[in-house]
Amino acid sequence: MSVAFAQFDEPLAWLIRGLVEYGWVDVSRGAAVPPGSFGGFDLSFIPESQARSGLLLRIPATAGGQRHHEDDTYTFEVQLASLNSGSGFTVRCANCNYLQEFGFDPDNPGWVAGYIHQGLSEYVPEYVRWRLGGGELTWAQRQGVPEVESEPCTASLATWIGQQLQLQQTFDATLWGAGRMAVGAAVGDPGTPLSPIATVGNLGAAAGGGQSPADGVRATLKGPANALMAAIGLGGIGAALALLNILVTIALFGLDRKFAVITSMGFAAIASVGAAGAWFGVKQYKEMRGNALPWVAIIYPSILPICCFAGLPLSLWAGIRWQAPAVKAIRATRQ
Repeated sequence: MSVAFAQFDEPLAWLIRGLVEYGWVDVSRGAAVPPGSFGGFDLSFIPESQARSGLLLRIPATAGGQRHHEDDTYTFEVQLASLNSGSGFTVRCANCNYLQEFGFDPDNPGWVAGYIHQGLSEYVPEYVRWRLGGGELTWAQRQGVPEVESEPCTASLATWIGQQLQLQQTFDATLWGAGRMAVGAAVGDPGTPLSPIATVGNLGAAAGGGQSPADGVRATLKGPANALMAAIGLGGIGAALALLNILVTIALFGLDRKFAVITSMGFAAIASVGAAGAWFGVKQYKEMRGNALPWVAIIYPSILPICCFAGLPLSLWAGIRWQAPAVKAIRATRQ
């Protein structure tokens, strides 16, 4: 297949075709993205600017059937760019703190739309869940997403798109007939899936970072998680000392001091079994999933005599972070 549609085989033409193949709809005449579609593309700015203003992607602010009505819809600017690896696209949305480059492969021209589709279909729902959980971007973060210098498409493609828009032509599969493009696999190997695509945007980070919304929320749990691990370590040391105390007591006094032996055995049992459960709980705590085990890890420091005075505020701190709206929103998607 030598052309995307009509006589055009340039990157922007292949991107438009690929978006249609991946289920994006044409909203160039101001229509809303229909229910059931992930997003729509708007070509209305391409004719006058020769694509320097970019192709716009409009994505409803929804995740898991919930909509963030304040944000309503996110607009991503897709612009032609000259990358280190050759031609490609930059995808930018300051309101989502997102900026990412996607390379164009002339040997597999349909792949770039797949890269962009997968990148956004992973990032936007995660971002919406973060917003529904109370996350807010600062003005500085929005301003920190730099403007991108765009490359033009050919004048003939920009003119042709303008003519189709004037004719009220909808950009869909009728542009190139009924045939479907093999966008999901390498040429000659239709069974090979695409490898992991580009990294997602940089929520809550300086421009050029690589954090996703989950990464930003996970960072708020890092301090409590490290403190819980320290408490588990103290608990393990306490259990070992209790066992040593049992052996020394029996060696020196036999079974004459049963109370000391029994209390040491009880402490060793609670500390060791609790430490094992808490260790698995901290792993789930860091991953923002699970129900019972994370609470075992949270409560564990407060019941250890060896660190109860420091353990109680630690448990309160870890529990408050665990119940934060942003954390709960992500946990709800990982049950």
